[in-house]
Amino acid sequence: SCYTSLLLLSTLVLYLTEALDNGVVGPPPLGWSTWKTCGDAGCTHDYCDEEEVKANALAMVNNGMLQLGYDYVLLDDCWASYRDPATNTLVHDEERFPSGMDGLADWLHKEGFKFGIYTSIGNETCSSGGRDITVPGSEGFFEIDAQTFSDWGIDYLKLDFCGNMKTPSYGLPRGKRYHEEFAQALLEAQATRENNGPPIFLEVVAGYWFARSDVGEIANSWRFCEDHHDDFQSTEEALLCLVDQSNEYIDVESSPGAWKYLDLSMVGGEGCSGSPSFTPHCPKQSSANYKLEFLTWTILQSPYIISTDVRNMTDIMTEALLHEEIVGLHQDVTCPPGTLLRHDKLHKQFLFGRTIGSECQEWLVVVANFSEDDREVSVSLKEDFGWDAADEEVVVTVRDVWERVN
Repeated sequence: SCYTSLLLLSTLVLYLTEALDNGVVGPPPLGWSTWKTCGDAGCTHDYCDEEEVKANALAMVNNGMLQLGYDYVLLDDCWASYRDPATNTLVHDEERFPSGMDGLADWLHKEGFKFGIYTSIGNETCSSGGRDITVPGSEGFFEIDAQTFSDWGIDYLKLDFCGNMKTPSYGLPRGKRYHEEFAQALLEAQATRENNGPPIFLEVVAGYWFARSDVGEIANSWRFCEDHHDDFQSTEEALLCLVDQSNEYIDVESSPGAWKYLDLSMVGGEGCSGSPSFTPHCPKQSSANYKLEFLTWTILQSPYIISTDVRNMTDIMTEALLHEEIVGLHQDVTCPPGTLLRHDKLHKQFLFGRTIGSECQEWLVVVANFSEDDREVSVSLKEDFGWDAADEEVVVTVRDVWERVN
């Protein structure tokens, strides 16, 4: 059975990653994405429209999410329709978004949110958003699209890796150059804004695999694994990818404005049917599974973007997303993000830790058990945290942060 514990133990590491010089600073983003609110019967993609987006945004105002810092509202691959042959600019789906992208951006900004959209670095996007069309990507139009997005007032861009880029013989030799060129185009477009701002946060889906140790120079967040799904095994795979990057590849540490991203969170459960009988949540995991997902995302300070329906908050969504103490720890950048301290591959157990506090002398710990059996997991102050008290007596205060109990 799944077991997770978030503990705070009381008793300098410097940020090393170079960050994209676009003015994005501070903690990892918090927000909501359209991706798994869904609208199709199989919930294979998002089917977003202006009404759904505004309704979820207003729900975030009313349920307290916005006040806690969940201020990003992000459209995934569901908004674009075609490229105007006269101007070469992308055109939004006018039926789904009658106010246009600039109109929606204005509305969200007035409500206190930041607005994000999606494009692909290739010739096509990855999904049609439930429509019988091929949605064009940004290849060949980096400068035009970057300027268009800036003019619309977007604050966040997800840059995917779709279409012809998925053909290795085509995508591999172009991957790094394309990401660098798009990042530069976005910087130049941002510079046309008054006082060079506000900045545009750039997420890359595949940029890490091309830029590796330089990824922080071309993006504000980067994925390093497959898509995360509403599935407990998918959560384990995301964490195993983290282990693989640490052991086999170049492990790029996060820092303010440059964050490793575990992908969208599914806490509460994805949607399961569309019109006319919409059902907000068909969870594929237990509450304990979702608790583990939330705690590992937050201790590692991954950007936390929930992609389920926040108009209909389940108990676990309320417990997790509105947990002020944990959200506050996630947003605190005084000390570096959490890291993997230990991985027991045989027993499928992970130990994550992160220093916190004004002097980074306290430890936040997540113990995760993915095996089918209940197991005890020991934590060594010396082996895991490097605390060597020699002959002195040590008194340790332990707090269960999830339960809010010392």
